[in-house]
Formats: sequence, structure tokens, C-alpha cells
Amino acid sequence: MSLFRLMRFSLLCLLALVAACSSTPPAPEPQGYPALPDDAARLQELWSVRVGRGLAEESVRLAPAVNEQHVALASRDGVVLVAARDTGKVLWRRKTGLSLVAGPGTGYGMMALVTSKGELVVLSLADGAEKWRAALGATAMSTPAIAADVVVVLAGDGVVHALGREDGAPRWTYNTSVPPLSLQGNAAPLLADNRVYIASSAGKIARLDLATGIPDWELRVATNNGRSELERMNDIVANLLRVGERELYSVGYQSQLTQTDIESGRRRWTFDVSSVNDLAEGLGNIYVTDLDGNVLAVDRASGKVAWKQPDFAWRRLSNAVTLGNLLVVGDDEGRAHLLAQLDGAVRGRVSVGGGWFSGSPLVSLTVRDEFLYAWDAGGRLSAWKLR
Repeated sequence: MSLFRLMRFSLLCLLALVAACSSTPPAPEPQGYPALPDDAARLQELWSVRVGRGLAEESVRLAPAVNEQHVALASRDGVVLVAARDTGKVLWRRKTGLSLVAGPGTGYGMMALVTSKGELVVLSLADGAEKWRAALGATAMSTPAIAADVVVVLAGDGVVHALGREDGAPRWTYNTSVPPLSLQGNAAPLLADNRVYIASSAGKIARLDLATGIPDWELRVATNNGRSELERMNDIVANLLRVGERELYSVGYQSQLTQTDIESGRRRWTFDVSSVNDLAEGLGNIYVTDLDGNVLAVDRASGKVAWKQPDFAWRRLSNAVTLGNLLVVGDDEGRAHLLAQLDGAVRGRVSVGGGWFSGSPLVSLTVRDEFLYAWDAGGRLSAWKLR
């Protein structure tokens, strides 16, 4: 999912603090959109569904979970629903009465969410019935991950919790360091081959044994040379991306995009870029949208820039996703931009955000089986395909 985007509220507050504490001029206003080609690519909307009041303009980590048959959604005001992925038909909807801040994570017939009170709540994916809940000791801005035996979540105090999938009983914990200042958002745990990969607010990733929580390795992948605590922030908020058997990618705020060898836990290369959005992969590149609104393709083999698309500067882009031979990014006016994966050339533009007001900002994009799912801040999920 990915990816999984950093919540706008936290980032805007931090940027305001930076501006107040320095003489740095305010960010420029975005320019007009680039012209489209005569043979512009187009998207066709298949269906849409709305859940609650969406993100309610707050700092939350709520995004759709898309699996083979279903789409699971949750809103800040506690509305949860599951819809059929192909038709958008709502299979069930439930008002939980909970203040939700992260999730849902889905798997094995279950849905896991986190409340603002630091509770992990697990529901049945079939009908929304609550199966169990457990106190984490701190709230979490990380989507829980569900494995065959455990549910894993990283809490805001840096503690990784593994709880029994059926009953929520504690299995193990692992402590990560938390810096004095943080963006208050974390990448979701990544599960693969009986291991769990964790990215911390301190710019580190670790590989843990899924059954015991014992670490195989821990590596710092995000660094900077800032003079103050604010300038040294390098949270890894974007979800980790695994490509093939050996490549693990991470990107940090005010730091780097890094390729790590999964088996050895060693860095292969780093590329300086500041991002809080999930990564995408295609045509031998890793695609990243940075905080200035640039779209970059970085070569997987060398870590060098293959191309850079600057035409969407200062538009607060969403994550990028690959759709056929195109790359799709969303912006804060609810538009999806279609770029050529080959060189970043603009190929199309479609307005897809439709929350409580026209042009609701796009928060995240997901692609599954050549279908694009666009999630906006107003709580609307829409499904699209290339025409």
C-alpha cells in the first residue's frame, strides 16, 4: 500500500516551526500544470465509496488495505467498512465509536486498527465483529501487520509489540530508540520469510525473527549533519519496499533513499533525498516523490538518478505507483498525474479526489491487478482503470 503518506498536520506544523525559527523564506507557490500531449492517457472511474469523515484533517495514518477480493477502509471518527474490490459494493459497515489513528492492516480473515488511546483492536474481516483488543502503552502511527500466528505493531514509544493473532496475548517486544523530536509517524512492519523488518524514528532498520523478536541485524540507513534536534530529524515514515530476494529499500525525512542487502544487513548505496511517501519500483528504477514536489527515478543498480520530473514542485505529492508503463502520482488538489516510466514525461492528468469538497487532497494511491485505487482526505476511495 503502498503505501504506504505522512500525515499533513504533523509535517505542516514542523515546517511552520522551521520557518518561525529561521530566516528561511516561505516555500514558493506551485506553478501551472504542464501541457498535455494530444494523445493524453486517460483513466476511467469504475466505482467509489465513502467512509465516515475520512482523515478529518488530523494527524493520522489511515489508508485502504487492498487484497485479492476486498478493500478495507477506516475513518478518523471510527467508521469501518469492507467493500468488494471489483465492484465497490459495501459488504458491511460498522460505526465502532472509536477514535482511529492507524490501519487497517488485514490478513488471515482479520483487520487490525489502532486507537488514539493506544489500543490495538482486531475485527473480523467477514462481518466487523470485534475479536479482541489490547493496550499498547502508547499510541501508534504505524499500520499493524498480521501474520499467521501474531499481529505486529510499532508503537510511538519505539516498542515493537507482537501479540497472538487469536487472543492478543503478548508474545514478545523489541525496543527501538526514539529521538527527542519526531514526525510522529512510522513505517508499517514488513513481514517476509518468517522475519519482520522494522524502520524506526531514529533512521534505523532492523530484521527480527518473527517467532521470537530476536534481531538478526540492525542498520542505520538515514543520517544527516544538522546542528539542531529539528535539523537532525530523519524519521523513516514511508513503508519499506522489498524487491526480489535481496533488495530492501527505505527512504527518510531529511536523509536518504537506501538500498540494503537483506541477508547481510549492509548498505549497497544511498541517494540523498527527503521523502515521507511510499516507494514504487519498475523498469529497473525506484520511484520516489520528495518534499519539494519532484518525482525522481533512481536506478536500482547504481543508485544514480535516471530522470527527474520537476513540474509538480510544491504540490505536496502523494506516493507514486506504477500502472502499466505509466507512473501515477497524486497532488493536494485531487489530481492524478500520469507520467511515462521511461523518462518522466507527462502523459495525462485526471481529477480523482472528491471528498467533502471538490478537489480533496489525494493521500495515497494503490495499484492491484492493473487497477488504481485513489484515497483522498475526505474519506473517499475510488477505483480506476486506463482507458
